[in-house]
Amino acid sequence: MAETSQDFPVHRFVQDLFEDLTLTLPSLGCKFEGFVTPSSLTVHGKQGFLKNKLFLFFADLASLSSQLEVRFRLALQGPDLQLGFFCRPFSAQACQDFPIWDSTLFELFASSEGEGFRTTLPAGVPLEAGPPVHWRRLGQMYGGLANGRHVLDGFLARCQTLVLDLQKAIETHDCAAVLRIAHTLKGSGRGVTAEALAESALQLEMVGRSGDLTSAPDLYKALLVTYDELIQWVQEGQK
Repeated sequence: MAETSQDFPVHRFVQDLFEDLTLTLPSLGCKFEGFVTPSSLTVHGKQGFLKNKLFLFFADLASLSSQLEVRFRLALQGPDLQLGFFCRPFSAQACQDFPIWDSTLFELFASSEGEGFRTTLPAGVPLEAGPPVHWRRLGQMYGGLANGRHVLDGFLARCQTLVLDLQKAIETHDCAAVLRIAHTLKGSGRGVTAEALAESALQLEMVGRSGDLTSAPDLYKALLVTYDELIQWVQEGQK
């Protein structure tokens, strides 16, 4: 069945792509580091097709170096959004020689921030910020809101310890612990529809995986804000 075009969130799309690359490229002998800032923007296109193209292209790039660092940037171009990827190292000539290079989809560019490639897609309808917990979805997942609330309460009881352990791991520069704890928070958060907390944890997971905790304190502060909003939301029982 052919994939149809649809609106999809840019931030989640790139985060998931970078997470897959972080897990996969080391098996090809390349350490991957990817950075993307949150946004509520969407684009319109074939998500699966684009992700596959990007994944294969980054796999080709990984063959050029033992380490690949990518920074994602969005740019507005009329009614469209440009999805740009600054890559280090990067060779325009080598990229164009890759069998996977698709000049109808990607274009090369250079700026003061570095060299890279980008693709342009129509802008979709921006997302509205979701609640800290989606009560309806939580009930659907666990066969009723009472069951869902029970699972959520268990998560929150464990979450308090995880958040404190994450702080200690950052303070002691323990990358492995940051990776492990943030990964647990991410998965557990998604399991109770706490998507905002899961996204914050994902950013810390990727930092822990990279081995560079320079940005971890600021990301942890942002996670605490999201965590506090989640606690307040649950205590008030908002729906």
